[in-house]
Amino acid sequence: VTVPAIGIDAPWGAVGLLWDLHQKWDGQHDRPAVVFASPDRFHNYGTHVAGLFVPGVPEWVPVNQREAHTPYPMPAGQPLRLECQILADAGATDALAPLDGWLDAHGLPDPAAVPHGSYPAEIEFSMQGYLQSLWIPAERMWWTSKGGGIMSEQDRPPLYVADLLIGAQLAPAESVRQACRDRAAEVLPLLGRDARIDALRFGNRFDLALVQPGLIASLLQARDGDGMWAFDADHLGEGPFTGLDYRDLGPDQAVELGTTAIHAYQVLRYARIAGDRTAYQQMLPTLERMTRFRVPRAAQVWEVPVHTPDILAASQALDAFLEAYRFSSDPRWLEAAVRQARLGLPFIYLWDDPAQPYLVGASIPVFGATWFQGSWFGRPVQWNGLCYANSLLRLAAYDNSRDWRKLAEAIVRSALHQQDQTGENVALWPDNISAIDGEQCPWVLAPRQIIQSVLTLMDRDEEPATLSVGDGPDRLHITATARLEAAVWDAGNLTFQAAFPAGEEGCVLIANITRPSAVALAGAAVAERENVETGTDAGWRYDPASGLLTIRVPRSGDVAISISGAQFRQVERLPVAATQIAFEFEDTADGWIPANHISALHSAGGLLQGHITGPDPFLIRPVLDVAADTCRVIELRLRLTSGRGAQLFWTTKRSPAFDEAKAIHLPLAPDSEFHTVTVDVGAHPHWTGQITGLRIDPGGGAAAAEFAIDYVRGK
Repeated sequence: VTVPAIGIDAPWGAVGLLWDLHQKWDGQHDRPAVVFASPDRFHNYGTHVAGLFVPGVPEWVPVNQREAHTPYPMPAGQPLRLECQILADAGATDALAPLDGWLDAHGLPDPAAVPHGSYPAEIEFSMQGYLQSLWIPAERMWWTSKGGGIMSEQDRPPLYVADLLIGAQLAPAESVRQACRDRAAEVLPLLGRDARIDALRFGNRFDLALVQPGLIASLLQARDGDGMWAFDADHLGEGPFTGLDYRDLGPDQAVELGTTAIHAYQVLRYARIAGDRTAYQQMLPTLERMTRFRVPRAAQVWEVPVHTPDILAASQALDAFLEAYRFSSDPRWLEAAVRQARLGLPFIYLWDDPAQPYLVGASIPVFGATWFQGSWFGRPVQWNGLCYANSLLRLAAYDNSRDWRKLAEAIVRSALHQQDQTGENVALWPDNISAIDGEQCPWVLAPRQIIQSVLTLMDRDEEPATLSVGDGPDRLHITATARLEAAVWDAGNLTFQAAFPAGEEGCVLIANITRPSAVALAGAAVAERENVETGTDAGWRYDPASGLLTIRVPRSGDVAISISGAQFRQVERLPVAATQIAFEFEDTADGWIPANHISALHSAGGLLQGHITGPDPFLIRPVLDVAADTCRVIELRLRLTSGRGAQLFWTTKRSPAFDEAKAIHLPLAPDSEFHTVTVDVGAHPHWTGQITGLRIDPGGGAAAAEFAIDYVRGK
């Protein structure tokens, strides 16, 4: 039992049963057993059963039974006493009214003590995952998890190195700080990244990492006629679920809150960062539909049936509604976000057990089972809870109807208590754990998500914040992993304050802006340069195709930023769907996006032109819908000044990732001359079904180069 409250609602209101789990019903034993059946399967009635009984489960009564298998020794003269409250609320609108009543009476529980005394000490302890338990010395890489079979891989995740740099900043012990610096220095040359936290979190293009126009356009294209995303029962399982039939989990194209919420959040987050009012307006039907779901379900349909109530669906819907509110200030979206926070409460343990300090704040993932077999009742999966906790921390800045921060802190501290304190898995934590006896799943996870949540509690949130300035729809949107304030935009001049956390630096992104005439930090002029994400100097880059200005701030603490010539500029940066491969680049980039190691992509003189800025350059054209059998040949005319030729990749509806299996090398001399290349894609075994995207890698290996594409035509 996560919360000692039962609620049943009907058109006339709600009734509920509330009790104290710690009541000693015989003067010695607590935790009376609870029975609940809806409908009443015991008597085959269309009513509901809710009640308490003793003796308890499992000491005397088996799970899912109501009669004891072990006699209870009742001493003579010893009274048995059960107490509960019955709540009746004619004004209630849902079954959570009794839970609200329980919280009003008892309050949110106090979080467990911090295991190592402080959050910096918890960061220090978690470093042992990267310094010891996950590290593979011979390979100079880490296990991404351990004990997960094919789910556990060897890799060098840049975020692990970013965490080490955080440890080098925040760990109380100098010996640990130095060990973090040494391990980061060992891996960084293998990654080819700068030794900065922001460079490791966001990659080689801060603006594209935040805006992701290709992903957002693809998501909007994938909605149904009502603006929702549906369950795809025909998709192929991965990992341990390869070969399973997903129609066993629910009907194809079923729509629930959880099938939509994560994608709605991604699109609305984009709208908030990019200041894209059109994208927000496109999402209004989606948001309206989302408000109609009474129960959060179906966010984990890779293994859990569609009908199953799911905390992740509540968390992701909370995030989506909160993004809508942050963009629009429409109070109905904040109200909807608060409702999702309430819908997540039944999944959280709101009572404590001194023998199990991880229990208070522990989170079960669903009210159901994996493939109808592996029950998740009484089986916390704390990574689900941490997602919900981070959502609550964001909500706490806008709503105080409950102490959401206190609840989030209880959830995070539960995760801290689930970390192994010693041994070969020190600082790792189980995918799931028993709420009854503490038995742990052998699959243990890296401390990455725990560190992220602890940093949020320390006001070092990894999620970039956005500050908008302007009147009406013509607004500039300023985004950074920094505290942003005091923005003033007047007569084309923009000024604001940015403060990155101590020991960090980063980039500031400004959306919907014209090319500035000057940029200054603390009154000092900043030079324009393409690769602002590299090196140690301040700089700025303007992307004319997307109307995005990126400013590198190479220091922490408060800094005044001023931009001259800051006019509003509306940009249509999301590619539109294309039903044929016919890109001539007469006036625009035709929906092509610089995905990696490419800058200054633009259309001029009927050519798509750009600069190569790193060893792995590629541009993509998402949201295609082209039948492979209608296009057997692709002809390209392009030129390249340096590099190792070019490649063409594609994605299909059944195989949505770019990979080497769907690639063809293009014979192209890097001689600055235009060459026409004809590609017989129809002869390739993987050019089948619906083609959903193209990718061109113009060169590679060169430190810097330029390219131009005259056309891309399908025949």
